[in-house]
Parts: sequence; structure tokens; C-alpha cells
Amino acid sequence: MSEAAPRSHAAKEKKPIEILRERVGGASRELVERNRRQTADRRRIIDALKAAPKTAPEIAKETGLPPHEVFWHLMAMKKYGKVVEGAEREDYFEYALPEASEGKGTES
Repeated sequence: MSEAAPRSHAAKEKKPIEILRERVGGASRELVERNRRQTADRRRIIDALKAAPKTAPEIAKETGLPPHEVFWHLMAMKKYGKVVEGAEREDYFEYALPEASEGKGTES
């Protein structure tokens, strides 16, 4: 009988994140939609960089995204190691995927 009490007590305890979700509610639709758009935009940028390193204006032209958004995404992606900054070309830095920049010197 004493063994059943701790189990039922443990089952009733909620994790802090569960408590917070109950109090605040889930994420808003606007937040979820914004995150989906950002993820889709970053996928488009990554796809644009798969062929070759590009400058931010070149990426903007290829993806159809506004240049200021491309810069914003590139800075965030650079911060977390998703892209690397390369040589300067036409007053802009080139950006590449980390695998592409490392593999080019070794694949000849």
C-alpha cells in the first residue's frame, strides 16, 4: 500500500513546461506561421547555396526574398554555423554551406 502512494503522486506531478502551457495557452497562430515562413525561407536560401557560394543580392534574386530578409537570415545562419562567410566580391561577402566550403579543397 505504501508503494502505490508514491506512484500515484509521481503521476500527478506535471512538468514545468506543461504548467506553463496550461497557464499561457499554446503558441499563437501568428507565431507558428512566422516560424513556418522562416523555416521555408531558410530552406530556399540553403537550396540556392547548394550549387555554389553566392552573395546576399544573388541569393535574394534567386529566391525572390527581399534583400534585407536575406541578410537577416544569413546573419542568423552564420551565427549558428549553417553558412560560412567567404571571399568578398562586388562589395559583398560570399556565403556558402559549411560542407561545400570544406569539401572543395579535398575533392580534386
